[in-house]
Amino acid sequence: MKIEIKNLTKVYPRGKKKALNGVNIEIGQGIFGLIGRNGAGKTTLMRIVATIMDATDGEIYFDGKELKANKDEFRSSLGYLPQSTKLMPRMNIVEFLDYVCILKGIKNKEERKTRIASAIETVGLLGEEKKRLGKYSGGMLRRAGIAQALIGDPKVLIIDEPTTGLDPEERLYFLNLLSKIAMERTIIFSTHITADIEHLCNNICVLEQGEVKYLGEKGEFINRINGKLYEHSGSQYEEEQLRKDTVVTSVAYVDGRPRVRYVAEAPLFEGSVPVAPTLEDSYIYALGGVKR
Repeated sequence: MKIEIKNLTKVYPRGKKKALNGVNIEIGQGIFGLIGRNGAGKTTLMRIVATIMDATDGEIYFDGKELKANKDEFRSSLGYLPQSTKLMPRMNIVEFLDYVCILKGIKNKEERKTRIASAIETVGLLGEEKKRLGKYSGGMLRRAGIAQALIGDPKVLIIDEPTTGLDPEERLYFLNLLSKIAMERTIIFSTHITADIEHLCNNICVLEQGEVKYLGEKGEFINRINGKLYEHSGSQYEEEQLRKDTVVTSVAYVDGRPRVRYVAEAPLFEGSVPVAPTLEDSYIYALGGVKR
């Protein structure tokens, strides 16, 4: 499914804060990565696309149809996993998914059983059917959240900050799961963790203070600083000068000495070496560098 977001603006009445300011994005099939730090407007955008919240201005279209005038049709093709996964703690996964099926209008009992079994197998919760959701780990709850989003075989999945708080093993499992279920679907994947989408998404959007800072291919975004990124291991003085004179994308301390990555047309200190940029380097550069 193709989704077009045109001039989308959201102003919150209290304080008249503009959470989104004229956002224009086109999203096609596959996993689309929405990157931005906390407060950038990602969740507001996701909630508007998920029809949970109304925009102040602007339009959204799916397959050429206006979303506002065709909400029921769009919702029937939508699966949504919000940032906060609050499921029914006293239910087990089968009971919970049966409840979700009923909410989605699936009345036939045998059809519900088939859909529930398929969703449980897809997310890797076989053998956990009798355990109450309140006893699930954080990673298992995320899997259960994806399972409910998959009920009804949606064409669009909206997934907001799903890996926050997960241990490395569960995080990797979750990312692999997203890759698996992305076939023939449009997935909008929002995160502030660049590593989550570096190997998952080809197309990305960088959102900052409600505005689009970049929209396009991940490789092109990274290549903007290719040949201009240097790494320097030096003194505290050199670190301070680099922070003052150019855009720094990372600072690490190795054996008490700062190791700084910075963007410049040519090396600024003797001993600086060129390095290949990562998505995180390009992202931090787009946001103006590491703050002091």
